[in-house]
Amino acid sequence: MDTTHDAILIRTEERLEPALAEELRAVFSPGDSIVVKLHMGEPGSTTHLSPRLAARIVSVLREAGCEPRLFDTPVVYNSPRSTERGYVEAARREGFTTEAVGAPVTVSDRSIELRGEHMTYRAAAEPIEADGVLLLTHFKGHVCTGVGGAIKNVGMGCMSKATKGAIHDGGEPFYRGGCTSCGACVENCPTGNVRLDDGRPHFDATWCPGCSNCVLSCPEQCIAPKTAVFDTLLAEAAVLASSRYQKLYAINVMKDMTKLCDCVADAGPVVAPDIGYILSRGMVAADIASLDVLERETGSPDLFAAYNKKESRRHVREAARIGRVAQRVPVREVG
Repeated sequence: MDTTHDAILIRTEERLEPALAEELRAVFSPGDSIVVKLHMGEPGSTTHLSPRLAARIVSVLREAGCEPRLFDTPVVYNSPRSTERGYVEAARREGFTTEAVGAPVTVSDRSIELRGEHMTYRAAAEPIEADGVLLLTHFKGHVCTGVGGAIKNVGMGCMSKATKGAIHDGGEPFYRGGCTSCGACVENCPTGNVRLDDGRPHFDATWCPGCSNCVLSCPEQCIAPKTAVFDTLLAEAAVLASSRYQKLYAINVMKDMTKLCDCVADAGPVVAPDIGYILSRGMVAADIASLDVLERETGSPDLFAAYNKKESRRHVREAARIGRVAQRVPVREVG
């Protein structure tokens, strides 16, 4: 279970490895098998994390005596990355090879059942079976959560294909009556999927990712999620899975922060200035610190909400609540 942690902000490239080496030696032990969980980029994406950065992280882990390997899970949507073999090939084309990064590259849908309050999840087996997990996450926008950080890297990225689909499906809306045609659901749908007709909302104009924003924005509570609000399902999955990890460390990369996620070929424009790296021994703490630093640097209380219409802190608060951790994180700046 995640506990109370602080965070470190690294602004300069030359300070990353020294600070990370000190941190990782305090968390991991020589001989530990470490899963480096990262998103290796949808084909066509140009702003996802690079093999060069992955190689730098792998080098620090090896110097600490650890045995790292890069890891991700297949995606549920139509993509070359929807199969284990297809993802490995796509990653190879992006430069994620054993030779380039200094560690094996594994993609697997093998999973372990975890029972939650709202549904039963199947979490990736490899991170649970390893001696430790290093979350290497590109901090950027996301249509379902405002931002995608360490929590999403676990709550979606460390789930099986079937569970990924179930989380999105579970957040989808249904109409339960009482509409006043105020239009809040239409205005707050990030994909323009809601239309008002016959005095009620219909969810069929474009496509629905299950973000639950129409549910959250309806003042009459006439729309409900099929299972639970997306943020709650994602947070529950992340806390359940991470609570099974032997050891955990999180790195949020706050560079090339695009409007959308690396899971689409065109993630849209870069919408925030490069800040650096957030390091933390807690998954939730890393995301809280990243949002706090982003707010301080940009002067916007929720920069990504302006682009994605989704409050960025909601899933983070849910993960903190479910994991029973602090929602305030001290940030120490180095370099």
